[in-house]
Amino acid sequence: MAAYQPIRGIGSSLQFLNHPFGETTYTKVFVGGLAWETQSETLHRYFEQFGEILEAVVIADNHTERSKGYGFVSICILHDDI
Repeated sequence: MAAYQPIRGIGSSLQFLNHPFGETTYTKVFVGGLAWETQSETLHRYFEQFGEILEAVVIADNHTERSKGYGFVSICILHDDI
């Protein structure tokens, strides 16, 4: 069974059960062109200058555990910020 189960929400958007950060459509940023040695911790520290970071992840190959050169950063946006 998948960690996140899609369920139909209001309208045509999908909502995910047990997603630690809720809906991330407007808060998750793709970061490409990373150096192979970039780690999630480094990515997190860099993006902290722009605000509170919920999660920063560098995507790695499952077999070699080497970075694929991209990642995702989830930022915290308060309703007052919008």
